[in-house]
Amino acid sequence: SGTEAPDTFVFPRGNPHAEPKPENRVAPAFPAILKPQEPVIVPPASGVVSTGRRTALANWIASPKNPLPARVLANRIWQHHFGRGIVKSASNFGLMGDPPTHPELLDWLASELVAGNWRLKPLHKTILMSEAYRAASAGTATALVKDPLNDALWRFDVRRLSAEELRDSIHVASGGFNPKMYGPGIYPEIPKAVLAGQSRPGSGWGSSSPEEQARRSIYIHVKRSLITPILADFDMADTDTSCPVRFTTTQPTQALGMMNGDFVQRQARLFAERVRREAGGPDGADTAAEVRRALEITLTRTASDEEVAQGVALVEKLEGQDGVGPSRALELYCVMVLNLNEFAYLD
Repeated sequence: SGTEAPDTFVFPRGNPHAEPKPENRVAPAFPAILKPQEPVIVPPASGVVSTGRRTALANWIASPKNPLPARVLANRIWQHHFGRGIVKSASNFGLMGDPPTHPELLDWLASELVAGNWRLKPLHKTILMSEAYRAASAGTATALVKDPLNDALWRFDVRRLSAEELRDSIHVASGGFNPKMYGPGIYPEIPKAVLAGQSRPGSGWGSSSPEEQARRSIYIHVKRSLITPILADFDMADTDTSCPVRFTTTQPTQALGMMNGDFVQRQARLFAERVRREAGGPDGADTAAEVRRALEITLTRTASDEEVAQGVALVEKLEGQDGVGPSRALELYCVMVLNLNEFAYLD
């Protein structure tokens, strides 16, 4: 620390023990491949202990004359909502990367980001209110022939919820979601079968109250060797490497976890209690009202009479099995509803 930075040298072959030579001394500079101007390092104000180098770097990165960072960030935000970026190779905007499908749109989004003082919420709002995002996913035969990959954005690409979105949505459906923000990380309950794979089962994994466990997934403590099962199943970002793009996979563990996993079974129990309560209580509600309410919560739309009839038939069939009472039958129906494609996918 201080107002004077020590000299920096290039070491031959990367050997840090090599003797520094005057001819290998280098000055602060930006990546030469970008052909930037020389950095302008402004001396810090009196009393400020700083060399001014990091400020110069930050000013260059955020400068309106340097459009690359704004384009990259705008592309990542677009990718988050659409499942793929305007530039598909999110970490490669060079000649070896994919060209943008809509370069003018990307430039406009980047300029809006800079003009808005790099605030992200207005950019999110702009994208979410666009015709491209609000378009239906249904296609026409003619359009599918002309643009099967939907590069022209004439429809919305069906996208599965991310691991975090899916977990949070299940908490919202069950009625136990905790919107509390900030504070330390949380520790969801991990099945004993998963903990048994550790050399010291449970070591390094804390305990949180049920209320805290129902907070957003972004607050979950990340331990590289012990990832929350539902997040691991649904393609959570690799904790060992950078992850510019999440690829959506379909694998057996997803179905097993969503049908038999402790987390889903526990949330389905809470979900059934909510449905029974909101449908009029155990004495006043009928099965049709409970089924209708369960579908309304998860699908955020009015259930059709046919869907309600199918749900009632399933609940009644489950009640006829040995050891399955009305409460358990409704829980099993709630498990089924949480597994519907319409719940897990954006279309």
